[in-house]
Amino acid sequence: MPGDALIVIPARYGSTRFPGKPLAEIAGVPMIVRVARLAAAVRGAAPPVVATDDRRILEVVREAGFEAEMTARSHRSGTARVAEVAARRSNPIVVNVQGDEPLLPVRGVEKLIEVLQADRRCVMATLATPSRGAEAIARPDVVKVAVDRDGHALYFSRSAIPHGAEVFLHHIGVYAFRRAFLLRFCSLPRGPFEKAEGLEQLRALENGHRIRVVHCRAQTCGVDRPEDIKRVETRLR
Repeated sequence: MPGDALIVIPARYGSTRFPGKPLAEIAGVPMIVRVARLAAAVRGAAPPVVATDDRRILEVVREAGFEAEMTARSHRSGTARVAEVAARRSNPIVVNVQGDEPLLPVRGVEKLIEVLQADRRCVMATLATPSRGAEAIARPDVVKVAVDRDGHALYFSRSAIPHGAEVFLHHIGVYAFRRAFLLRFCSLPRGPFEKAEGLEQLRALENGHRIRVVHCRAQTCGVDRPEDIKRVETRLR
């Protein structure tokens, strides 16, 4: 329905580190289907839509009973793919759920939607969870975020922030946007921090926009490489 939040799951077949990643099976179920099932459980949202550039993903998602749409192959990011779908809809809030989050924290996504519903000034929000450990904070694929006293992001980094800490905020790559801001976001210029870190959310900060960081307790396990599949299956067991 137009008044509900729209959840869009971008799913690109040609991942550099893990080609065909959305169709990789986790305990016998394609990862993109697992993510769609969790997204469908989010209260306050319309049924999720998978936005893809590949017919194989489209068919698997539809066979599983979920909605999927073809999007342009030219998109440079998942956010641009989400924006293409959002532009065809009128939902006021759009949630970008990454297709490689098979342990998606459902309650966390609901909290993101609630934040945007409660505060009209908030145009973008994301999730983070407290984490610890020297190994995790040293890994570049574990994105860290520092926040101000009001819960807005100061900076996101693949490096350790704050320096020397073992307890940190682990960023979870789920974003809620006000639709108008999402469509504008994709036309904002990329700044030096975004280019250096390879983190798209820094574009908002570099262009003077605030990102609310919502805490959740879930310990997620994103899939970046084939070896991450076993880590997820261990968590599921």
